[in-house]
Amino acid sequence: MPASAPQVELQVIGILADPTAAAVLERVLARAGTPDRFTVTTDLADGLSTAVAAAADLVFIDVTIGKGAGVAGVHHLRALMPGTTLIALATGTSVQLGTQAISLGANGLMLLPLCGDEILNAVAEVRSREAARRRVEELEARAQHLDRGVELLAQAGALTQARSRREAAARLCDLVAQHTGAGAVCVYLPATEAARQLKQVARSGPLLSLPPFCDEMDLLGAASARKLSVLKLEVGLEAAGYLVMMTPPESGGAEPFPLAEQIATQAATALSLVSAREQSHRGAMKDPATSAYTFAYFVDVAGREIDKARRHGRRFALATIAVEPPDGAASEPNGDTRAVEVVERVLGSVRATDVLARVDDLELYLLLPETGGIGGHVCRRRVLKNLAPSGGVAGAPALDVSVGVATYPQHGTDLSRLLRVAKHRADASRTSVVRALQLWSLPLTEVLDAVLWDLATPDHEDPRPEHPQTTDLPTTEVLALAAAAVGEARRGGGARVVATLRAGVGIGATVRAALGRELGDVQLDLVDVADVAGCRDLEALAVIAEHSCYALLGRNERGRVRAIHAADPLLVDLLIQRLGELARARLGG
Repeated sequence: MPASAPQVELQVIGILADPTAAAVLERVLARAGTPDRFTVTTDLADGLSTAVAAAADLVFIDVTIGKGAGVAGVHHLRALMPGTTLIALATGTSVQLGTQAISLGANGLMLLPLCGDEILNAVAEVRSREAARRRVEELEARAQHLDRGVELLAQAGALTQARSRREAAARLCDLVAQHTGAGAVCVYLPATEAARQLKQVARSGPLLSLPPFCDEMDLLGAASARKLSVLKLEVGLEAAGYLVMMTPPESGGAEPFPLAEQIATQAATALSLVSAREQSHRGAMKDPATSAYTFAYFVDVAGREIDKARRHGRRFALATIAVEPPDGAASEPNGDTRAVEVVERVLGSVRATDVLARVDDLELYLLLPETGGIGGHVCRRRVLKNLAPSGGVAGAPALDVSVGVATYPQHGTDLSRLLRVAKHRADASRTSVVRALQLWSLPLTEVLDAVLWDLATPDHEDPRPEHPQTTDLPTTEVLALAAAAVGEARRGGGARVVATLRAGVGIGATVRAALGRELGDVQLDLVDVADVAGCRDLEALAVIAEHSCYALLGRNERGRVRAIHAADPLLVDLLIQRLGELARARLGG
């Protein structure tokens, strides 16, 4: 071996019948100055078990141990450890046993008493072979990595055939995940040609808890905090985007995958070509397949709307709408047919002055000028209703729809922040308890019991404000909680409040007293449930404010109220609809 080559550490086991010979072997190995680990024993059973457990590289075994049982020990070790070097030890009178050991798989024979040079030569020979074997394995593994990288490089070049940047980015995510074993991969691209903001356009695997919109520094900071690898997709000095991934464990963190930089350049080139092809179709304001606008036009309009809102103190709302086909629906080669249907339904839910843009096959952005939080909430409800089956309940859509609404300036003063809030709210509605438990099919008297039963299981702990929390408090404290919720709603401007009214002191009377004689821009509806079967002890409150919403539902029994409450828009909608049914009035707005 070359002097500069690192020494290979060996596992050496000695099994000898003669304690003196065992001591000689142990002394020679101890003084050799090598990094080897060794065990020397005079017990055959103990030596065999130790050799197997330690996955020994070299075993010296005395064939005379146990009245010749050492020969069987050689056979046993060869069967369990085919790659281990076995040296049979024999005296001059037991050479025949040594010959039998050779025939049963021993690699060599040494005569007792042992010589130190023979021992060291045997160890050195095994070390040399082991070093060569490991080097071959290392080179083969490296060759396999490079082969995978070259194949990935070729497939990255084929991304130019994609129809859009989003499709190219999605294919890049799948390629990287498949060839590297990364647990999750996502791609960020500039939101528009001239924008500095980045948008997450594709991902493979689970969410990496990264923002959907951000600038370069925010992305790099978030990835660093989560110990994710980031590859800049660039051609020369021009950045085409970023690829973020969980570094495969075998990479050791040195490089995300073989030929990473070359593949990043290839992918960036492909994305630039696809982007240039897309730009040639963006001269029109409208999406070519539907009546919606293009994303580029939406960004332009939103920028102008933000500028007007800043200069003139105006407000507006922004919604994200994501639609998935129903379970079991056959996927279409071209999603434009379903997209046309979805866009037409959404357009039927909004005003002519609202701007609807198609961002992806079935992902839409909606800009609502001169609209606050309450108006945005009402629009969200109309969109869900129009996407629901005929005669269905808002929140029980025929398609898997998630809608999130953000308002300017309550939730942000720039487009990326507003879109992040809207997307967060859309994701929260997707996991709403109303959808998870199909509460829209239950009467109000059963909604509370269904949620309480579900929350009783320990795996439903969720700190998010959109997720229901339980409370069991004296009536006075619950009434104070309701009054505080209404007061907080009014602090943000106008509010929509619906509450139950019952005999005695209850939420309805408390809310009315908290609002005072002058309601101002608060719309209040009190629903008398005293004579409704099963609702005599029911307490319910639904609040829609400019900046948020709130729902509370419980039963008032013996001076205590056991209730659920959450900032869940779907639960608020459900309470308002069910209370409207009890009042035989349309309270939804």
